Amino acid sequence: MHQAEGQKEWGWLIVFYVFLAGLGGGAFLFSFILIFLDKYTAVARIGALVGPLLVSIGSGMLLFDLGSATRAYRLFTTPATLLSSWMIRGAWILTAFIILGLAYALPSFSLFSWLPWNQASGFGLGLGIAAALLAVVVTVYPGLLLGVIRSIPLWNTSALPPLFFLSGLDTGLAALVLMSLAFPSAIGADGLHLLGVIDAGLIVLLLVALGAYIEIVRQTGVTAAASIHLLATPLFIGGVIISGLFLPLAIFICGTYVSDGPSIRLMDGVASLLILGGGLLLRFSVIRSGVRIVVR
Repeated sequence: MHQAEGQKEWGWLIVFYVFLAGLGGGAFLFSFILIFLDKYTAVARIGALVGPLLVSIGSGMLLFDLGSATRAYRLFTTPATLLSSWMIRGAWILTAFIILGLAYALPSFSLFSWLPWNQASGFGLGLGIAAALLAVVVTVYPGLLLGVIRSIPLWNTSALPPLFFLSGLDTGLAALVLMSLAFPSAIGADGLHLLGVIDAGLIVLLLVALGAYIEIVRQTGVTAAASIHLLATPLFIGGVIISGLFLPLAIFICGTYVSDGPSIRLMDGVASLLILGGGLLLRFSVIRSGVRIVVR
């Protein structure tokens, strides 16, 4: 007899890894773009450092979840499976991003001024471009990692990676906005308006992607329908859709009509905190609601 059963293998460690990977990758990607454009560099250079650090913390949680140092070691010593295992590929991608991202970010700080390159040099720019490309993969990778589990239709769909990618960009930009609060002179009202408009656009895209994801999964079958039923909780509707998406969108839209700097910072700070909370709850909801068919 076939019976639907919720997955119990992946818990909060994986939730935090998926969240931090998207957050760190998104923060670095936006920071690199701002540095390249020579905009708000006081904040962007910190974001470029924070991004790889967050991904390294999340990767540590992923390795710890393996439960064995030997299993973690095998991720880097089994090249034969590199083309067939997303877990193996992910370990190398995450490691490469952390190394290249830090190599790009560190020379902008006086403690590492001894390094023989900087972000404006050809070598430094090359590091940044390579790390930015890897950052895109890092934000998408959690969706690919979950997607290879074919027994869970909520995860095994091509709609999940773009959803996590957009959410990673959304949370990454929100993190940069929060960092900017510590540098009131670095980003003025016009800059905050611009970042708010970009984030509002990302939220709209994320709402479309989330709606498409739910509809695609819902039509997959009985098991997927059971996952959607678990997904549609007050926590998901209130915490993700309302508090994490619609409310920040409304705040950013209202913020475009405000010219007072302190008020804009307060509004954008609240919206960014809501986005981060909603992004974490989105990953928790998707992972918690994974349902598979088991044979009894």
